[in-house]
Amino acid sequence: MRFRFTRLAAGMLVAVALAAYAQDEPPTPRAARPRPAPTRPAPPSAQDAEERALLRQLADAQRALGEQMQQLKDGVEGLQAEIAAQKDLENGTEQEVKALREEVKGLYVESSTVREHIDALKEDIGAVDSNVSAFRTYSGFFIAVMILLLAVIFVLTIRR
Repeated sequence: MRFRFTRLAAGMLVAVALAAYAQDEPPTPRAARPRPAPTRPAPPSAQDAEERALLRQLADAQRALGEQMQQLKDGVEGLQAEIAAQKDLENGTEQEVKALREEVKGLYVESSTVREHIDALKEDIGAVDSNVSAFRTYSGFFIAVMILLLAVIFVLTIRR
């Protein structure tokens, strides 16, 4: 509400000031301005020609710098793309290395298991070898006893 009152008061003050200004000065007719006669431009001087040549050189240099900046910008963008591609390759290689490490761990566990089986088989083979040796010994005694019995039976049968 206070803001409206200040705007209203300011507007009234401006209106009163305009009315007072209009009453103080009588309107004066404007005098027609004469049109200036068309003038021809002065022929360019040597200094103006040098300045224009210098301006052209500056404009050409600025264009060349703009082109060089664009080339540099394109080069930087190319390098950024190359860096991103190298990072992707590095991440891929890292993933492959992790997969190979996991595979090596699996192979190590598998080879450890195979070694344990081989050691168990060696013990079994040692037991079988000792059994075979014992069998040979017992079979040798058995065959010797059989031959002796056959000889006794043969002798007994001939004696009769």
